[in-house]
Amino acid sequence: MKKNDKPNHVSRFYFHNMNAELTKRMAAGSLPTPSTDDPIVRPPEALFTFAAFGDPQVSNYMFAREACFYATCRDFKSMPEPLDALIIAGDIAENGMRCEYRMVAQILNEVSDKIRHVVLMPGNHDIRLRGFLAQQFKFRGFVKSVTNGVPPERGKYWFACDFDACRFLVMGSDTASFEGAHISHRQLKWLETELADAEKQNKPVFVMNHQPLKKTNGLPGAWQGVGSWRGSVGNQSKALRGVLSSHKNVFFLTGHLHQGVCQASFEDYGSYKCLNLPTVGANNHGSYNELSQGYVISVFRDRVEMRARLFGKGEYVPEEIPNAFISVPLDK
Repeated sequence: MKKNDKPNHVSRFYFHNMNAELTKRMAAGSLPTPSTDDPIVRPPEALFTFAAFGDPQVSNYMFAREACFYATCRDFKSMPEPLDALIIAGDIAENGMRCEYRMVAQILNEVSDKIRHVVLMPGNHDIRLRGFLAQQFKFRGFVKSVTNGVPPERGKYWFACDFDACRFLVMGSDTASFEGAHISHRQLKWLETELADAEKQNKPVFVMNHQPLKKTNGLPGAWQGVGSWRGSVGNQSKALRGVLSSHKNVFFLTGHLHQGVCQASFEDYGSYKCLNLPTVGANNHGSYNELSQGYVISVFRDRVEMRARLFGKGEYVPEEIPNAFISVPLDK
């Protein structure tokens, strides 16, 4: 057992408390309940539709977060047909604890009939408090416990998911980091190869990493702290930007900033686009600070559409909010 990791009986105790709190909120009617009036529906002619959000940060003591995550996932129950995929862009758990991952898996498994592929990646909260390799092993086991979860290969966090209509490239830090991410040369080479192959097949690619690039999506102002790198990938940001900018139809999806849908949520850099996903667990900051925000994304033959949704309420973000609806033509 690694330092700061909890023994099994302590983990079971925390999970019992988390489960009891969720049950108590259900019985009291205080759990957010999404509306079923406007469910998520695959748009006509869409080739692939998925939901994406960031930072559930389910916690063994901040119980409101698991309530928000539970309400978010209940929104999928009213869909007439399953989503092709669900993306959660890191910070799955507040402290990277077994009890927290067990609660996340339990909630996701209750809606497994509505999601064909569950793609999960680590954020800094998932890796920062424990031994790196032990936590990597634990995270892989957690993903395998999620029905329809897509686990990374043993020994790394990054992997590819290839579909007929698009490709997902999931990134993750190669060493322990408290806030940023270390993207190794090996991972960057892998990313370059995967992007080049997808470009040959004329597929749009969704590259996913917890932290955004430097000076994108409102950084550094969107992150409180000293230093231009704060809130971003960190030292590998320039190298990563270079790889992304060398290929067309690349969408870089990130979390980490806890920023509600706003003008800075989406930025177009030509060959690649940056979409920062709000949190569905912790509070979103900014002028539009509703809970449980994210996006429903659809791939068409000629474009990608991204529509912001309040999953916890079961409704879409009003279109007068900047970047509530985004349509990007694909470069053929």
